[in-house]
Formats: sequence, structure tokens, C-alpha cells
Amino acid sequence: MSHTMTDTLQPGVASVPTRSSIPDHLRAQVLTLRRTQSAKAVSQTLGIPLGTVKAISSRSGITRDNANLREFFKLPDPVASRCTDLQPPVAPPQPVAVTGDKDLDAVLWLRQVVQTGDAGLIAKAMQAAERIQTPEKELENRYGNYLMRVSGGNTMKAVFGSIGFANIKGLADRTLDEQARRREALSRFGSQDAVFATLPQEQFCLDALALVPKQEGIWSFDKAQAAAAFATQTDLAPHTLADCLHELGFWNQLYRLRDGWGTGCGDGPAEVNVREGYLFHCMGQIRPKSREEAKSVLRYLADHERMDREGIDAILNNLIG
Repeated sequence: MSHTMTDTLQPGVASVPTRSSIPDHLRAQVLTLRRTQSAKAVSQTLGIPLGTVKAISSRSGITRDNANLREFFKLPDPVASRCTDLQPPVAPPQPVAVTGDKDLDAVLWLRQVVQTGDAGLIAKAMQAAERIQTPEKELENRYGNYLMRVSGGNTMKAVFGSIGFANIKGLADRTLDEQARRREALSRFGSQDAVFATLPQEQFCLDALALVPKQEGIWSFDKAQAAAAFATQTDLAPHTLADCLHELGFWNQLYRLRDGWGTGCGDGPAEVNVREGYLFHCMGQIRPKSREEAKSVLRYLADHERMDREGIDAILNNLIG
């Protein structure tokens, strides 16, 4: 007579089988299903005790955060002495008559001062900007008219070139923020070259997708094949939703630091974007361990304006299902 798994389990302590008593094929089925289903659902699907499912899951670590992933996807710790590539204090640029309009020339000069990145000069520029009595909107209109004249009627240049023209505070805030990000990047990586070198984490993405063909005509990959390729890298596969958020946080931090050198500087290889897509795919599959973990995913999606991303319905269904 054949015996099922439940026939061999006894009440009490013996009801949780030892590792050697669990068939390999059953263990594999449990681990596959447990990534996307609750322990109770797996128990019902396979017709085995809930304690068996929990034992297999616990021993494998599949429901615990992936320590390998956490260790690999992190930035170097900052070292203050590494900030050696920062620009030293500079002399302020000399005022130059450009437009023939004293107010506009004053704003152009203040913008040059701010763009030096020198904190001391920026503070003085902010004080000087407060003495300009002409409203910002009027200054932008006058500068737009100037750009229209010198460009031979180029409306686009006049419109986009004048937006925010007189907002010296906004320019100063952006410049100081870029400087702060550069300082942090240099303290972590040691030099600008190191900041923009291909990092081990990026190389991992490149290697993982090396055999996945790129889609014709676009710099992208077949999503199913890419997900399968990353899934084979089991050491660095996310076990939990918290793992997904941890790695996404790493890529966000790296982009933020590199973007301190200017808009567009933060972009990495296309394979990184594919990896991020894989993490979002995982967030639509991996069951939340708790209500708090589910809420942390929702907060991330809202805070990073990802609620319109492809696959969001799968994530939401996973969180509330």
C-alpha cells in the first residue's frame, strides 16, 4: 500500500519531519510555491501539513531576508579624507554687460556666481539677489524678449531659456544639493573616475543578461527571458519584499550620487533598468511577511511616484490578496 506524506507524520514533536525525511521533489515544490503563496495555501495545494511547509521554508531561508543580497547591494562606507576632488574656493566672475538691461545683466552675473559652486560666493549672491526690486516674472518676460531678439525669433529658445531665469534661490538650492551629492560620492568612492566606473553590481547585471538577446530595434530585453536569467542567480535573488526595497534603494542612491555631476549623469547601463524591472516583477510575486512590510512597499511606490509603472496591478493584488 502506498503512503502519502501525511501518513508518515506522527502527532507531537515527531509531526515536523527531519530534513532527511522530506523528499527532494517535495522540498522543491514547497520552495517554488512558497515564494508566491502563503504557507497555508502551499499546505492546501500540496496536501501536506502546515508544519511541514513551515519547516522546509525555515530551513531553506526562503522566507528570511537574503543576507547575500543585502551585503552585495550597498554603497561603500563614506571616508571623509577621500573628498580630495572638490573644487577649491574661486574668485567671483566679473560682471559683464550682456543684454544692455541692468537688471537682466545683474541676474546673469548672479547666476554665474551661483554656478561656481562656491558656498561662500553663493551666500553673497543670495544676499545681492534680495536687493533686486523687479519682480521675477517681469525679469523672465524681459529676458525672454531679449532671447527672442538675439535668436532671430526662436520662440522655443525664448520660452525655455527664460523659465526660472530670475529664481536665484532655486538655482542656488540645486547647485548646493549637487555639491553635497558630489562630496558624498567622493567620500564613498574616492574619485570621480571611481564614481562612474562600472561597479560590481552593474557588472553582475551585465553578466546575468549576457546570453539574453536584445530586442530588435530597441535597447531592451525580453522581459520573461530577463526575469528567468536573474532568477537563476539564486545567491542574489530577493527572498522578501524588503529585499526588493533594499536593492531598489541601492540603485536610487547610486543614481542620486552620480546625478550630482549634472542631469543625465546618473544613468547606468540598460541592464540595470532591466534588473529594476525584475525587482518590480518580484514584488508582484513574493508574498508580504507582514502588514508592515506590505505598507512599506506601498509607501515606496507612492514616495517614488511609481504607481503608474507597468506591473503595478500585480503588486497591488499581491499586497492585498
